[in-house]
Amino acid sequence: MNRIEMLYLSQQEVIDAGLELTDAIDIVEAVLREHGEGRYENPPKPGVHPLHDAFLHAMPGYLPRMRAAGLKWVGGFSSNPARGLPTITGLIVLNDVATGLPTAVMDCAYITALRTAAVSAVAAKYLANRDARVLGIAGAGVQGRYNLLMLAQVLPDLQVARVYDPDAAALERYVESMGRRVGFRVEAGVSAEAVLRGADVAVTATGVLDEVLFVDEWVRREGVLVLPIHSRGWELKALREADKFVVDDWQQFHAVLFGPGGFYENQPAPTLHAQLGEVVCGARPGRQCPRERIVTLNFGMAIHDVAMATEVLRRARAKGMGTSLLLQDGALPYV
Repeated sequence: MNRIEMLYLSQQEVIDAGLELTDAIDIVEAVLREHGEGRYENPPKPGVHPLHDAFLHAMPGYLPRMRAAGLKWVGGFSSNPARGLPTITGLIVLNDVATGLPTAVMDCAYITALRTAAVSAVAAKYLANRDARVLGIAGAGVQGRYNLLMLAQVLPDLQVARVYDPDAAALERYVESMGRRVGFRVEAGVSAEAVLRGADVAVTATGVLDEVLFVDEWVRREGVLVLPIHSRGWELKALREADKFVVDDWQQFHAVLFGPGGFYENQPAPTLHAQLGEVVCGARPGRQCPRERIVTLNFGMAIHDVAMATEVLRRARAKGMGTSLLLQDGALPYV
């Protein structure tokens, strides 16, 4: 029996592999094109929920043309920051597509942060008005930060980002630090309503919500693009009455939010205009009119994690990074 080893990459090593914001956007756009053209496996994510505001999800994905396969095992615990712990933690395992052998295991936090916000950027590239000037963000956490950085890459006319968070200290840190990272003003808002009303692009980046906090009336502006980063908390009317409603993966979106135990269980789902990948590959139109009000809810796809982790692994190997871990060395007992 051959000796089998795999590479382990810590969070810092994943970061040091060198993926930039624009790299993440390019990878995500390429993966969405594969999704739009039907070249993928991305089953709806199963999960367990140890706390009412928490999840542990298993996310397998396979991209045949990219020869990339693997699984993300990720936890999201909204109460963790109060304990001095990150909200999102977990691992990505990559497998060789010819043998199935595990090739690498790595921290998932940075990849998750990048790919989630990169999907917003790709959505904005195809669905926002190109002259969008006002960005409204509810939530000053990780995704509030990464969405600002990613959207700045694809919306060149942005003039101001208005941000709100109920944690005044977090909001102050956000305005101070992020204002130095983008070429436009970053301002603190007095409420979620205040920053979302009048925005050309409206982002909600909160933890897991058990009730409706965001209402349709706040985003009735002509031409707005609404990007709910997390899947709960929006008044269903906002999704159902948009001129166009777009998701990353309809099967997963519908099963989780409108199926048994879903946030919108037993309510009629919005009418789907397109999956985002269909827009990217040209099978369905994106924004066709500057007055259209578009909502795109991207629930998160494993194929993005797998593709980005595959590129991280390639770069890490080229730099001689990581720790080799022994998986098997010899046969099983009694064999």
